[in-house]
Amino acid sequence: MEISESADLGAEVAAVQRRDVRFTSGGDECAAWLYTVQGENGPRPVVIMGHGLGAVREMRLDAFAERFAALGWSVLVFDYRHLGASGGQPRQLLDIGKQLEDWRAALTFARTLPEVDVERIALWGSSFGGGHVLRAGADDQRVAAVVAQCPFTDGPASMISRFRVGPLSAAVLTVAGLLDTVASWFGAKPILVPMAGASWMPAFVASADAVAGSSALLPPGTRISRRTSSYLRRLRSLSAQVSKNIELTDCEGAPEPVTTVGRDSVWGVLRGPHNEFAAANALAARLALRLPLYRPGRTMAGSGIPTLLCVCDNDVAAPAKTTKRRAEGLAHVQVRSYPCDHFDIYLGTHFENTVRDQIDFLTKQFAVGAG
Repeated sequence: MEISESADLGAEVAAVQRRDVRFTSGGDECAAWLYTVQGENGPRPVVIMGHGLGAVREMRLDAFAERFAALGWSVLVFDYRHLGASGGQPRQLLDIGKQLEDWRAALTFARTLPEVDVERIALWGSSFGGGHVLRAGADDQRVAAVVAQCPFTDGPASMISRFRVGPLSAAVLTVAGLLDTVASWFGAKPILVPMAGASWMPAFVASADAVAGSSALLPPGTRISRRTSSYLRRLRSLSAQVSKNIELTDCEGAPEPVTTVGRDSVWGVLRGPHNEFAAANALAARLALRLPLYRPGRTMAGSGIPTLLCVCDNDVAAPAKTTKRRAEGLAHVQVRSYPCDHFDIYLGTHFENTVRDQIDFLTKQFAVGAG
């Protein structure tokens, strides 16, 4: 494990420290933040957090983590392999099996930490990660609680919704997935497609608000690569949808530095305000052939672990109706609904309402574990 210097999170949670740590998963390293409380005696509950489809920690997971840590809980927030600050080649690959391995590795790592009460470990996942935590919790019955936010629970339902939004672009995405899969058999570099995009784009999450919603999750001052900036300047209607948190890069000047994201993509390579992180609005297209086969919501029926589903009623990417149907009749599953779209739950009033409900739920579950 590697640990860097702590980051002060400000006066309102002055007792909380955030450290950079790393743990091994499948021969590569996952980069993570570990939030701990200074001066607390004895092992504490821990919340392990992972993001959604191609997203990285800096896309508002810190906002949730700081609220949990302020209550005296430890929090471990990690990037999946092939994404963000974590290792793994090729870059921008989302492999469902590998990401589930990353969750198991995060659990194993958390259980080695002296500040963690191994009887009070909660899994928290958002979007695609919300589906993962349902699977990971069902596979590890020692977990105390699961929180799944705007969760991806059923591949067929999500893909049908995707085709309804933009049938032609969804068909192009499927063809790209087939080509990328075949190319991968011969060791070719991945064919990259957008993670989030307008309804006419071959994106995994495509809707009228996907560009605005996903870009709003990045911190203010995030800069988009020169190639994508040039592209956006020519497509003013698309550029207008990008959050004001994102700054374009001038088309003149010296070449941009190489990042952990790897080669540039027309879909968007992003750098933090002070180059503290790199991300990309791009994923290997081969995922399009695997998404319809992934149905993590089915695992809730056989789990028994206390579970909170935070569902966005207007969600196109992870249809709420299907998620709620999966939860019907399950005594260990609670459902909270919010009148918002997929990305709205991370911000503003919906964020405040959601994080309050999550804290109430986890407080009760951790109290049970302490007994």
